[in-house]
Amino acid sequence: MTAGYFAEVGSSRPHVVTITSGKGGVGKSTLALNLAIKFAEAGKDVLLLDADANLANLDVMTGLTPKWRLNDVLKGNIGLEDAFVSAYPRLKILAGSSGDPEYPQPGLTQQNQLMRDLVSTEQRFDLILIDTSAGLSREIVNFAIHSDEALVVTNAEPTSVMDAYAMMKIILAGRSDIPLNFVMNAVRFPQAADDAAEKLRTALWHFLKAQARYVGFIPYDENIPRAVAQQQPLVKLYPHAAASIAIQSFARTFASHIPSHEAARRLETI
Repeated sequence: MTAGYFAEVGSSRPHVVTITSGKGGVGKSTLALNLAIKFAEAGKDVLLLDADANLANLDVMTGLTPKWRLNDVLKGNIGLEDAFVSAYPRLKILAGSSGDPEYPQPGLTQQNQLMRDLVSTEQRFDLILIDTSAGLSREIVNFAIHSDEALVVTNAEPTSVMDAYAMMKIILAGRSDIPLNFVMNAVRFPQAADDAAEKLRTALWHFLKAQARYVGFIPYDENIPRAVAQQQPLVKLYPHAAASIAIQSFARTFASHIPSHEAARRLETI
């Protein structure tokens, strides 16, 4: 990818972050949703795209029943902006598809056009967060390398760390200069998370001469499955839970390097 991928939409385009993982079941979508809410509460206009290929769940996690989904956009049944759903103030969601037997698997050309359309909507967004499925598919990697940066969600288990390394390796093969970030999720023992993070950073530098920013960890919290069961975001239902507080801190840290820095400043006041 070249720096001019989005050149035609001008310098005021949204900041695009792909949130992905090598291994499923690490809480990626939960983090994406709650992080999007925190950015919106900080005064950012946010679009959260559920790009999980036909196994989407962000609408379920928020109790939404969208009339239109990403598959309707890809099929040409509806315009892109008509498929946006207002989830919370300043936060819109483009719901993904789930179990659609006629789900159109987009080629890279169609996927790239979708990215261009997202950043050039009439309704301007400060941030676009793309919640991908887990794994190493071509579509997932393509979302990442055509974003401003990627956030890889993992945990301290050795298999999860190795999958995160594999994901980063594939992303870097497609674009060597992309800013990479990673977070340890569902952490029961903080020292284990920090040790696993250091091993991952060391492996990246030793084998790939690449660096990734460790943004921190989110503790294991029994309130997370409770929130999912009630189809409400954790930070809304249990704002004082340990994981909610950690996500708040994580949002502040992550926002600190976004060009405008507006989110980081406003997060301090929430």
